[in-house]
This record gives sequence, C-alpha cells and structure tokens, in this order.
Amino acid sequence: MRKLILIVSMWIPAVALAQPAPTQNAAELRATCAAAMNADPSFEEQIIKVANEKTYETHRHAADDVARNERHVIFAYAAMWVVAAGFVIFLWRRQQALNREIALLKRELADALEEAK
Repeated sequence: MRKLILIVSMWIPAVALAQPAPTQNAAELRATCAAAMNADPSFEEQIIKVANEKTYETHRHAADDVARNERHVIFAYAAMWVVAAGFVIFLWRRQQALNREIALLKRELADALEEAK
C-alpha cells in the first residue's frame, strides 16, 4: 500500500506539470522573438548585454584553460628534456665504461702475447 501511495504521489505532479508541445515551427518562433526585440529596445539591449557577458565569460574561461594547459605542456616538455638528457648521460657513461673495458682487454691481450713469446 505504501508503495502504491508513493508511486501515485510521484506520478500526479508529473502529469499536472506536463505541457503540450509547441505548435509553432522554428521560423515562426524566430519571427516572434525578432518582433519582440524590435518592439522593445530595452529587451534588445538586455539580450545583447547577456550575449556579450556570456561571450566574455566563455572567452575568459577558454583563455584560462589555454594558460593552464600551456603550463602543463611546458612541464611535459621540460620533463621530456630531463629524461632525454639523463638518457644521453647514461649512454655517455656506459660508452666510457665500455671504452675502459676495451682498453683493459687490449692491454691484457698485449700482455698475454708478450708472455707467450
């Protein structure tokens, strides 16, 4: 019984607030809006003011996003340069170690050849 009352109490306001679909098409609605704007200059000014404010807010928000993302891009490039520099240093040190090992092996080979004679 409680569920039925709950369902009915939720359903009745939805039915009461339902409105029929508009019968005008988009062109008629646009003409009605244009006529209202032309009839009242203050209405037109308000629409332009709101549109300008929203455009300003949208552009400011986009500029903030670009600035915030630009910082991330700079940090990402900096991180990649640090990784690349670290990799080059690693390769350089590895090459130095290999050169030392090659020099050591050459000396040992020369010493071994001397002892064999």
